[in-house]
Order: sequence, then structure tokens, then C-alpha cells
Amino acid sequence: MNEIAVDRLIRSSEALIAALDAHDVDAIEAALPGFGQSVAALKSPGGGLPTPGLKARLDKALALADAARARIRYLSDRTQQRIDMLAVAAGRFDCTPATYGRPGR
Repeated sequence: MNEIAVDRLIRSSEALIAALDAHDVDAIEAALPGFGQSVAALKSPGGGLPTPGLKARLDKALALADAARARIRYLSDRTQQRIDMLAVAAGRFDCTPATYGRPGR
């Protein structure tokens, strides 16, 4: 595993989380390509033997990626709730569920 790729994943995850926490759409759009590229870089084989600190950095990278995933799920749920409330307010019961629930659950 490439240590540089892990470090890039940590930095891009931190940037994405900061953008999500700030609710800054432009920053989110700017952070997503870097995050995707850092994940793709992990898939390529790295050279050399891993160092002892690599496991700790991998654990940190996974925790950050999970934190970003949780934020994205939360924000998408809130957005769907708002869309549903607007549809109800407009009398558009054909495009909103009668009760709230996350799809796929």
C-alpha cells in the first residue's frame, strides 16, 4: 500500500468534512474530485514494504471516510425531508411519501 496515497486520502477527507460542516456547496464540489482521486490511488499497487505507522494512518483515513459518509447521509436525509415538506405545502401528495423513511432501509 502506498503511504503517499493514504496521506492524500486523509487530507482530502478532512477537506471534504470541512466543506460539509460549513454547508459550502462550492467547497464540497471542489473537494469531491480530490477525494475520488485519492480513493482511486489506493487501488493501485504501491511499492515497498509498509511502515509501522501505516496501520494507524489507515485507521485514521477509514474513520475520516466514515465521518464524511455519515455527514453526507445526514445532509441528504435533511434535504429529502425539506423537499417532502415543500411538496406537502404545495399540495403535491403525488410526489412525497405519507411518512418519512430512508429509502433502502
